[in-house]
Amino acid sequence: MGELEEDRIYADTLGKTDVYVAAGLGVVEVSVSNDRIGQFSLAHRCPARDIAADGTDLLVATDEDVLAIDPTGDELTVERLSFGPAVAVGGADAPLAAAPDGTVARRTDGGWTELGAVSEPRAIDGPLVATADGVVRAGDGLEYVGLRDARDVLGGPTPYAATADGLYRLGPGWTHELETESFVVAADGDRVHAVTSEGLLVDAGDGWREREVPTDERLVDVGYIADGGVIAVTETGRFLVDPVAAKDGASGWRSRALGLDGTAGFAVPDR
Repeated sequence: MGELEEDRIYADTLGKTDVYVAAGLGVVEVSVSNDRIGQFSLAHRCPARDIAADGTDLLVATDEDVLAIDPTGDELTVERLSFGPAVAVGGADAPLAAAPDGTVARRTDGGWTELGAVSEPRAIDGPLVATADGVVRAGDGLEYVGLRDARDVLGGPTPYAATADGLYRLGPGWTHELETESFVVAADGDRVHAVTSEGLLVDAGDGWREREVPTDERLVDVGYIADGGVIAVTETGRFLVDPVAAKDGASGWRSRALGLDGTAGFAVPDR
């Protein structure tokens, strides 16, 4: 059996996840099947500053506008949402976006409703916004919910915030999970991953421990694929996958250089 045919059957059996990476060149699609980092290609050329999944669609913050991308058809469809330049985007009940001047707005009825302004917006997830002044919740307006110097947020059932003072979990009240400087946080069920000044740390329900990665480059995002594997990307576009079970029986990370400058992160839309 040829390698290409084997790859196709293997992907069909284990399931393929399409990951979309935001970089200075644009949005790059990367196909991942278990431990295999497959084909990658430029899906849309734009100066991408941030990217988020919005159901089966993608939201992309660029230097010119917020884009809504539908990757489900034979060809991607791209819609400009007339927000203007953006540095962060997120999908909640409706898309949220933050402008370079700190203005935060929600997409409603085909337009944008301004909710207020923050200092140095850095990331959006669900209703939460990470800012230089801490964490803000977007509702009818913007509500400060604590902390300072937030770099990333997770607005799921159990909210987290990565800050200069460490990683926090919202309880009621903020619980200090890690005291080391934190930059990125991701969670999937009982697993939580944090990119910190001490490396990539993981808590799978039995306490925090370091997960070594095969690169000294700075990780800018971490997340998960359909079969439960962990994925990450560096600022220079090196893509990594830590599979649940590798085809060849070998454990550990696989990696592939995508050759991208200015990598900001990735998104995995619903299938």
